[in-house]
Formats: sequence, structure tokens, C-alpha cells
Amino acid sequence: MTKQTELTAILASWDERDKTILAILCDLDESTASTDAISEQIRWMYNSRTRHRIKHSFKLVTRQSSSKDMPCPSYEALLAGAAKKLGIQKHCTTIDEHERYIPQAVIVAALAKMNPAQRDRFFTQEFNASPMWEAADIKSREIGGLRTAASVLALANASGHAIYAGATTALGFATHAVGITLPYAAYTGLSATIAQLIGPPGWLALATYGFFKVTDTDWNKLMPVLLTIIATKHRYEILSRQRTQAAITP
Repeated sequence: MTKQTELTAILASWDERDKTILAILCDLDESTASTDAISEQIRWMYNSRTRHRIKHSFKLVTRQSSSKDMPCPSYEALLAGAAKKLGIQKHCTTIDEHERYIPQAVIVAALAKMNPAQRDRFFTQEFNASPMWEAADIKSREIGGLRTAASVLALANASGHAIYAGATTALGFATHAVGITLPYAAYTGLSATIAQLIGPPGWLALATYGFFKVTDTDWNKLMPVLLTIIATKHRYEILSRQRTQAAITP
């Protein structure tokens, strides 16, 4: 990926609700859900290894640390870092592949941590997926109503909404794995319904992922942030396509 997109450019068109969700995931107060504040917090989390090194060199680490030493990552840098952490980097070359494979890897890792009964509920128990589609303003009887999580992903793939569905499903796993509860979960996709579907024991099991290190990039917090960016980015793209289609349809 040669293209480098600043996070502020992606967040600029988001509404306040979406920025608030991302701010909460970044450990920011809801009142400080500005684009600059969110980008700065992501910079701080992304450079945790550098902060650790500086701290052990007996230097003072402050929020005014040089952007040269601790730059704010681009969207592509976040994707590349997450892919490497999940061990799928050699399979990802394009942005589209990163956005598809990262959520899938999180879902697979989560399922692997569940016991057979928990996995069975994921594949068989029905739930109301309407909030997920309403959030993206997707109007389709085929992907509305009561569906299993697995069938939602299959239908979303067939109807061209695979990245949005995959990222929101993975977000449900990632946020609950580290004990995060979103106040607007119904608007961010499956995070609320999946939590009810699997139950607390499943999420506690996910906390033993084990591929996060204190001295490395803080992926415990950054993974839900990145999944939220992927899902929200694609929700806006879905809305844009629908507006374009409506404008050219007689």
C-alpha cells in the first residue's frame, strides 16, 4: 500500500455520534470527541513502544512529544500494523484485502477461544439484525429481521456489504474482549446483539488472546478503534452509493 491517508481526512466527514463512539474507544471524554483529539490519542496509543523506550531512558514523556519521534499513523499504517499483529500480513496487499481480512481474523480468533456450546450459539441462535442494517440505511428484506450471526455475514457478502458486516461483527468481539461497552452499540452493528448472544463467559475467554504486549503498539485498545473506523468508513460509502443511485434513478 503506497497510498497514505491521514486519519483526520477520514474522520472529517463523520457526524458527532460516530466521533463520540470513537472517542470513547480511545478513552476520551465524550465532550472531547474532536477529530484532532481522537487523532492525537491514536498517535499516543500507536507509539506506546517508543514511549516505553523513552521512559526507560529516564526521559520525560509528555503529550508534547515530538511528532518526529512519535508520528500519527496513517490509516494504511494502522491496517498494516493490525495485519502483522494478527499474522496475516503476507496475504494483504491492498486496502480492500486489509479491510476484509482483519475483521475475519478477529472473528476466527474469537471463535477459537469459545467452547463448543458458545460457538454453536454463534452459528445457530437467531437475533434481530435490524439495528445493524438501519445504521447503514440498508433497505433489504433479505438481510433484515431475525438471522444468525453466521447467516448475516453470508448474506452481507452476497449483497456487497461484507466489509461493513465483518467489521461490526469483529467489533462486538474486540470491544467485549477488553471490557468495553459502547453506549450507542445498536448503531455500530452487532456489538450489542453478539454480546447477548454469546454471554459474558465468552467475552472473558476472549481476553486471553495473548498477542498484545505492553511495550508494543497498544492493540488491546487500537483493534476496536481500527474496526470502528473500517465499519464506519464503509457505512458512509454505502450511504454515498445509495444517494448516487437515487440521483440517477428516474
